[in-house]
Amino acid sequence: MKAVKVLTLAVALVVGVLALNACGTGSDDTATPADPVLARGQQVFRQNCATCHGAKGGGGNGPRLAGVVASRYPNIEDQIAVITEGRAGMPSFGQQLSAEDIRAVATYERSL
Repeated sequence: MKAVKVLTLAVALVVGVLALNACGTGSDDTATPADPVLARGQQVFRQNCATCHGAKGGGGNGPRLAGVVASRYPNIEDQIAVITEGRAGMPSFGQQLSAEDIRAVATYERSL
C-alpha cells in the first residue's frame, strides 16, 4: 500500500512539473527592441503579462493583445487605466508597477 502512495505522489509531481513547464516563463525568441521604452515595455510584459496574454500577445487565459489593443483602446490613456486599475479578470498593476513601467508596457503592447 505504501508503494502505491509513493507512486501516486511521484506521478502527481511529474504531472505538476510538466504543467508548469508547459506554461513557460512568458519568454520568447523575439529580439529586444532598440527603442529603450519598447525594450522596457517588453521586459515588463514578459514578467507580468505574458503568462496570461501569451509570449507574443496572442492570448491565452487573457485576451489577445497583438494587433488589436490599439484599435480596442485608440487612446493609450484608456489602456493605461485598465493596466493600472484592472478590469474583470485582469488584476490591477498600479501597486506593483511604476507609472513609467505601465506606460512602457502599454506602448510595447501596441507594437505587437
